[in-house]
Amino acid sequence: MPKNILILSLAALLACAHEDTAQLPTERDWDKGLDATRGPQIAPVGPIDSDQSGFNYIRRREQDRDLGSRMTATGLDEIIASSSQVLASAMALPLLRAGVFYGQPRLIERACTSAKRVTHSALRASGNLDAVLQGCAALAGPKSSSSDSCSDGKQKLRDAYGLLAADKGAEAGRAAADAVRQLRDRCAKMTAPLRSPVDPGSKGFLIVWTLHANDAPPVTYLAGEPAPNTADAINDAFLRGVQAVRTVAHNP
Repeated sequence: MPKNILILSLAALLACAHEDTAQLPTERDWDKGLDATRGPQIAPVGPIDSDQSGFNYIRRREQDRDLGSRMTATGLDEIIASSSQVLASAMALPLLRAGVFYGQPRLIERACTSAKRVTHSALRASGNLDAVLQGCAALAGPKSSSSDSCSDGKQKLRDAYGLLAADKGAEAGRAAADAVRQLRDRCAKMTAPLRSPVDPGSKGFLIVWTLHANDAPPVTYLAGEPAPNTADAINDAFLRGVQAVRTVAHNP
């Protein structure tokens, strides 16, 4: 009988030891936050090594005059998903402006995604992300409930942009022309957009009008500015971002 009791006691001790071992904490990657399933949505502040290859890709695509292609858009998806917040903040406004200049909603969509990944307040400021997000809202905001001529014309321009984003360029052009005529004829407070390097006969000018009419900041449609140099603009914004992060780190 004492032997059976000893065996049962040893079995119980082994079971407890196994349970304790199973409960030992595993090494955590805290950059993913407390909920690991949301990790990919939380970008590290950075900068990180992969930012360099992402920038090099954008520069090559721009040099090849292929920045607005579908293949580039796919590459940008991968870059944005793995970028630091420093690079994401640096890319957002230059990509939006490139999308306007080239008349490519797919670049604008990536700019909006990039801006939304940045949570660091200093980087949001250094990248002028408020302007980016205002531009995103101006292009794809909710349907207007107002029925006056100004609101109706603005909504028609947003609808025209939606057609352009759906690769219905001809329909988008007709819808935009009708919306602009309505705004000029019936909306007394509507003026023409400020001077922009975007060709007035291009798809990009449809986007310029949509941004302007829906109160996006002029910086989003390059008002009074030359044609964009996207890679250089990203590099400049990246340097501002690095400095912004360092300033915050040194002044907690």
